[in-house]
Amino acid sequence: MVEWIEYAKIAGAFVGALGVATLAKLYHDKVVAGKDTELKIKDAELARVRADLDKAEARAQSAEQDAVPAHRDLTRLRSQLGELLERLAQAMQVQAASLYIPLFNAGDERGSAPRSFAFVAAWNIDPAATAAILKMKLVESWTVVGECWDKGTPITVNNLQGNVRHVPSYDKQSGFVPVSTLVSPVRWQGRPVGVAQFFNKTVPGRSYEVDEQGFGGEDRRLLAEALQEVNDTGLAGKLHYFQSSPDALRFLGLQGELDLENAVIMYVDLTRSSTLYREMPLIEVARLINRFSRNIYKRANPFGGVLEKFNGDGALIRFHYDEADTRTPLGNPALRAMCVAAELVDEFRSFKSSHWHGVAQDLADSIKLRVTIALGPVISTTMGPQQFQLPTVMGQCVNRSAKMSAYAPRDRDVVLVDDNVGRALEQIDPGYPAALTDFDQWVDPSASQAASLAGHRYFEVELEPFRRAAATRRMP
Repeated sequence: MVEWIEYAKIAGAFVGALGVATLAKLYHDKVVAGKDTELKIKDAELARVRADLDKAEARAQSAEQDAVPAHRDLTRLRSQLGELLERLAQAMQVQAASLYIPLFNAGDERGSAPRSFAFVAAWNIDPAATAAILKMKLVESWTVVGECWDKGTPITVNNLQGNVRHVPSYDKQSGFVPVSTLVSPVRWQGRPVGVAQFFNKTVPGRSYEVDEQGFGGEDRRLLAEALQEVNDTGLAGKLHYFQSSPDALRFLGLQGELDLENAVIMYVDLTRSSTLYREMPLIEVARLINRFSRNIYKRANPFGGVLEKFNGDGALIRFHYDEADTRTPLGNPALRAMCVAAELVDEFRSFKSSHWHGVAQDLADSIKLRVTIALGPVISTTMGPQQFQLPTVMGQCVNRSAKMSAYAPRDRDVVLVDDNVGRALEQIDPGYPAALTDFDQWVDPSASQAASLAGHRYFEVELEPFRRAAATRRMP
């Protein structure tokens, strides 16, 4: 009897524990599910508040612009373009769309390549992404948009994240991840006036599900029909009137950006040159460095390199996109910069032996050459007090190239480039990336976290392909 009672106690305790556990789980599930529901409701409320805030900001901006008589028509045109773009995007069953006009430098002829493209209208299934996209204002000329303008024909890219012309930083700013894109020129009376771009073809009836097949021939046909306009009430006609307004760029808030341009920035610097000062008189060292500076100019000039400044034993060189037709190999400043780098490194040893007379061989051998190259938007301006101003160039890629040079290896001649240059080279020849090797061997291990270097990949260059290019290609 005693044993039976003990077993009964154990069984009762077990059943009781199961009951408590079951009740606890039911309570937990109810609480967690309730909390999840509350969080989703709050997220939805936040999304609505953000959307309302964005709309309020847009209305405030429109009201401010309406106060300027010249901007009233542009405000209405932009609003109409936004509505037309949204309707077209929904008809195309896509998740996002953008409309751009080309930007030219003040002295450029309209037949030359645009230096960038400006957002006129944008639409996204996420209103917050639309606002973020419009705040970016500009798209660089070497992207898919620029390729579409240059070729004058629609372009389909169904693996945009793997395309060398895609700029991932745009995704980070907008919070929207484009998978596929269809880009088309917008023509008015046979003349290109802008570019329309559509992102992420969706599954019919499911706007949040991206079609794995991407855009196809039927999408291109539908877009061509939609843009085939015979009057000025459609998207092309209104975009023409918007672009042709002399106040369009000021209306878009691009006054400061008018001075921006994409360029390749090269730093050329000598390593351990300070040892010369310990071994030779200062005036002799100055002559040696000056001969090296003349050699840099001699190598850079045939490839359209503009020497912005000399700083001791280093030089800052800029290669413009507008030096030549960007559709030709030498129209791309990245290739021109690589040609100059190859020639400088190749002949550096012979230069020292033939131009640095009186320098001991071991001392000359210890001095190495660092060449670093970055690509991005820059601004040319003058700096200094009003009485004494000097021209210079500024931009993140200038800082990046300078920081690359500061942290580059000091035990060998080296050429380093950033990932923007890598993409630009791949656009010219898919074989060029084979000459680029991932690099992270900075002299300071913390260099990759420096503000000027963070967020980019870097490569060391095998120069052989660019030696061949330099031997056969020089600008007229």
